[in-house]
Amino acid sequence: MGLDYLLFHCTYTIPLGMVLTVLYYPFFTRQDISKTCILITIAVIATIPWDSYLIRTTIWTYPPDAVLGPTLFKIPIEEVFFFVIQTYTTSLVYCIFTKPLVRPMYLRSYPGKRMRNVIAVAIVGLMGVGAACLLSGGRTTYLGLILVWVCPVLLFQWMLSYPFLTALPWKPTMASVCLPTMYLWIADARAMGAGTWRIEPGTKVDYQCYGLDVEEAIFFLATNLMVVMGLVGCDYAFALEEYRSLSQPASDKGSSLKAALGLINPMPVDEGLISALSQAVSCLKDKSQSMFLGSALFQGQLRIDLIFLYSFCRVVDDLIDETENEHEAQYWLTQCKSILDAKINSGHTDIHPKEKKYEILHQSIDSLPLSRLSKEPLYDLLKGFEMDLIFNPGKGTFPIETEHDLDRYSAYVASTVGALVLDVIFSHYYCERTPHMTDIRNAAKEMGRAIQCVNIARDIRRDAAIGRVYIPATWLDEVGLTPRDVLQSPDSPVLYWMQDRMLHKADGYYQSSRGAIEELPSGVRQPVRATVESYMDIGRLLRERRGKSLQQATKMRVPLRRRLMVGWLAML
Repeated sequence: MGLDYLLFHCTYTIPLGMVLTVLYYPFFTRQDISKTCILITIAVIATIPWDSYLIRTTIWTYPPDAVLGPTLFKIPIEEVFFFVIQTYTTSLVYCIFTKPLVRPMYLRSYPGKRMRNVIAVAIVGLMGVGAACLLSGGRTTYLGLILVWVCPVLLFQWMLSYPFLTALPWKPTMASVCLPTMYLWIADARAMGAGTWRIEPGTKVDYQCYGLDVEEAIFFLATNLMVVMGLVGCDYAFALEEYRSLSQPASDKGSSLKAALGLINPMPVDEGLISALSQAVSCLKDKSQSMFLGSALFQGQLRIDLIFLYSFCRVVDDLIDETENEHEAQYWLTQCKSILDAKINSGHTDIHPKEKKYEILHQSIDSLPLSRLSKEPLYDLLKGFEMDLIFNPGKGTFPIETEHDLDRYSAYVASTVGALVLDVIFSHYYCERTPHMTDIRNAAKEMGRAIQCVNIARDIRRDAAIGRVYIPATWLDEVGLTPRDVLQSPDSPVLYWMQDRMLHKADGYYQSSRGAIEELPSGVRQPVRATVESYMDIGRLLRERRGKSLQQATKMRVPLRRRLMVGWLAML
């Protein structure tokens, strides 16, 4: 009886698992838990016979003074735990790196069969090499056993999920395989150097790199590859189920078994729908990182609906803000109303190809989940854009004259978005009205005003560059300024005080409405809280960097590490 193997786990595997668990704990979803448990179960069941054979044939051996003593089919209990902890840690690394991915985006109607066949032939070739190594015996025995055991599994996983795997970004999947593998290479080399376990001479090729046997390097690479491929297969099933809900919104929710069966005979994919989703995600990533990172905390169809809603708001806002003159801006606002009217009244829109901007606008409206949205907030949102068109520095027209005008504008462009977000949430989580629904909706409108005030405080200089001043003229008059003065000197020190006053107003709205978040269903309460806190943290950063946002022409961004920390704390 010995403690060497136990100490190995206490030194390398358990601390890593604990750190990853703490990091990812607030972001765990039911799907994360289910696919991790499935992979652990399969890994243990699939590895026990193979590992037991290696031990019975004395290819792997464990000194009696290195293990506790209890075994399962001759396998030390510490080794069985290794199957579990390796699969668990690799699964967590995969979940962390793939969290932002919108899975249905990576579905394809016509995946490349040439690549499928090339990789399949390569795997079969490796299987043949493994068989040859086994037949020759001796120093290639262990290598042959690894290849013969791993290759059939990899071939099955590849043939099942290659359409999805080849469409996924390569960096998250490669990192999920390589980082745990390199860590285990180091741990294994040190354990073998300490004699915790060993491969018997005469069954390995005796080629080492930095103290690591080549077979062990291949083993950990292959096993982590199998784990990640298994997780990709699970995500493929989830992606197909999410796509089915997206393309057939009236259909019943599917079971996990139905999602898994979808891998065998995937449904045809509408490339137009996938393209619309991809463009909406790209728009959100480019224009609003807070909203995109916030959307990653929601799940399934709810997340996709929110992405389409956020994207619509960004597309229309950009069309109005990025025009060369008022006439062009009015044209796009009229087009938006026309397309929206057609979509609401007839359920579809007839696109008349004109230019790229028109197609983007049409697609953003056509993708809106209108069956889940109230119509009034959508049209009120357009009223906010109409207020933007009133700005005319040449004529001295600035519509935000009083604090009441600011409240009205914020209600149009932000409270409406809060109400629309709640429409989507309620449609997914509530089948009928609840006693608190009205209070929650009012709080969402207040929170929208808070977020808009933060936006205004951050973008004083950027708004001035396009001839707009959202600071009430009455506030400016108190310090002897006019909106024209702001346009001429948007970095004036006196505007620091105006920025702080706007943030104070945002804090008031935030404090009065934050309690309503706790009335939301548990499935969305934490993501909503994290999204709101991420936005309000922009205001905190503005105070910390007093005046810096007024000196830079580009949009101030919160560092990613800080965003993640704020989200992590809010999710707890």
